[in-house]
Amino acid sequence: MQEQLWESVHIKDESYVLINLDHPYVDARVRSDLDAGVAVFYDRRWGVTEVLNRWLLANLDLIRGKRVLVLGAGVGAATVMLGKYCSHVWINDLAPAAVELCGEQMDQNGLKNYTTLLGSYEAIDLPEVDLVVASFLIYDAKTLKAMQAFLGNHQGDVLLVNERLKPFRQFLKNEKHTLVFDDEDGAGGIHLNRSGAK
Repeated sequence: MQEQLWESVHIKDESYVLINLDHPYVDARVRSDLDAGVAVFYDRRWGVTEVLNRWLLANLDLIRGKRVLVLGAGVGAATVMLGKYCSHVWINDLAPAAVELCGEQMDQNGLKNYTTLLGSYEAIDLPEVDLVVASFLIYDAKTLKAMQAFLGNHQGDVLLVNERLKPFRQFLKNEKHTLVFDDEDGAGGIHLNRSGAK
């Protein structure tokens, strides 16, 4: 039996259509990026992403009607959820296939309120938004430096969810933040209020 490209997924009481990341179509797209020298990690529905999705659904007032930028979106499940509740979502990733597949996933869910932004988030022009959402973007010295560079140029609110790897713990020591959740599986969610307003 051939694998289905699209699968229905339930998160809390919500239903979404997500792309099957194990499907040959997706694999071919990912390999094309890797063959072109784009060394990136693709969202494989990591546990930290599931934690973020549950938290967002429990805190819809934070995102409802907002303009949101998703850094390093991958083929993210969170992006679809954000698209359902936000006024507009900007999808950023370094990998062309990730941005394209994420857009296809938004289309499959009937969501047209998005713009794709290809490139390294610390180096491209980004829109003014109400909130930045980033999931599992700090995992080594290079990504720590990239996030610090981004925050040096961004003055809005940031919701950052990450596993508690050493670079992320180092980041927390040097950045004023509010812990919004601490998951038992090791994911930490923080809010960076860089505009000065609560």
